[in-house]
Amino acid sequence: MTWEDGGKHFFSTYFASPRMGPVGYVLDSPYSPLRVEREISSRNWRDAFEDLLALDTGGNMISHAHRKAEDTYAARERYDLASGYIAMLNTFMRENQKLDNRMAKLCKVAAKSGDKENAARFDGPMRSMLKQAMDDMTKHAKGVKSDYEAKKDKSASSLKSRGHWIASLMTSGALAGWCWNEQISVDGPVMNFGRVDAPPELMAGIRFTEKELSQQFDDGQPLDFGSPQPLPRDKLQALSTGVLEAPRSRIGPLRSFDASPSSTLVQAGRTESFKRPDGSTGTKVSISNQPVNGPWVEKDYIHEPGKVLEEICNARKSMECLRAFLVEGPRVDGLDQFDKLNREIDQKFADYEDDSYL
Repeated sequence: MTWEDGGKHFFSTYFASPRMGPVGYVLDSPYSPLRVEREISSRNWRDAFEDLLALDTGGNMISHAHRKAEDTYAARERYDLASGYIAMLNTFMRENQKLDNRMAKLCKVAAKSGDKENAARFDGPMRSMLKQAMDDMTKHAKGVKSDYEAKKDKSASSLKSRGHWIASLMTSGALAGWCWNEQISVDGPVMNFGRVDAPPELMAGIRFTEKELSQQFDDGQPLDFGSPQPLPRDKLQALSTGVLEAPRSRIGPLRSFDASPSSTLVQAGRTESFKRPDGSTGTKVSISNQPVNGPWVEKDYIHEPGKVLEEICNARKSMECLRAFLVEGPRVDGLDQFDKLNREIDQKFADYEDDSYL
């Protein structure tokens, strides 16, 4: 048996063992809702599985109020993101048009001054670049609108990433006795799941990235369970101490999540069941966030699924903006680019000693 075959055998046995329970089923079974939904997309297999799991553990099916609270937040989140991107692109297109108008006037000034070479350059490559940028932004805006229309009526659970959905089995109370944490790596989100209420012989845990889940369920590759590359420690330390600063975005729906010492580095969660006065069972969700620089901050939620979803989504946006800054480098603010080009045009007008178009 090869090492690779041995690894596959070990993990398939591990997933099927009682200690892994429903998490192993979700990750490895041919009937996993994450697998079936790709073959038959006409119904919400995730919600059906969650209801069955809740009943199997002695609870009740996930309530309509719970689903509605998540759907309400998810719908607002989708709308805010889409409208935010559209507003940003509209601003860029207006600035682009103003810049093109100024460039056209600059061409006339250059020609009037006898500078035929620059007149041709301003009216040729530079204005062509602006037109291409306008076409790209228009195409992007149409894509954002199309994506929003395709998703606006979908349930919150169907739009969660796979790792996030597995975690939500715990926050809903359907999967008791498990905890999770999420952190960011060079490859994106890394999920850690572990049992907290089992005897030693049944203790279990699993760690994977969202990227690995995509490779498994989308591309048919077996889970690799490699060690994801951590964020660069030197840059993380520099950001923590203020030596390294991320530029502040002036526009865009994610500008409040720009990388900073307060960015979320790790999020951890656990649930606790309790008895209500009427004898029914309730669930308390405790979520803790660790910023780049600062102590853990813990919040408790009792029957507030919309707020739990918001807490997790905000942490994900914060972690992704942190990853993008540390791994890909600072993103150039679009408005800064327009400011720079306008200053260059101002200088050109000054060079021609013409201030009529400033």
